Amino acid sequence: MSPSGTLLTAVADELAEIRAQVDNLSGLTSELMAWCPADKKSAVLGRIQDFDLLIQRLDGLSGLSAALGAGVPIETALHVLTLTDQFNRLSPGVTTASTGKVSGDLMLFD
Repeated sequence: MSPSGTLLTAVADELAEIRAQVDNLSGLTSELMAWCPADKKSAVLGRIQDFDLLIQRLDGLSGLSAALGAGVPIETALHVLTLTDQFNRLSPGVTTASTGKVSGDLMLFD
């Protein structure tokens, strides 16, 4: 494996570890909801859902990095990204307008 491939694989492993830690924090935050004042729970629940988006983004970046580290061509490796906004941010020359998708929509690849 090339030095850049080794580095990308190590980055993928690091992102996977960060993802696991974020997932643990998400669980802790959910447990702390028991002490949240009733009038603030709906706002806090929305913020807790941000953990899910962050976890999905970390999964996508870890998969992308692992694919690139294994020598998969960039165009193919980008297909591991499932969130439209993440795909758009990381795909050269692709915009939300050109994909016809609204940011945040799930995008499934073949």
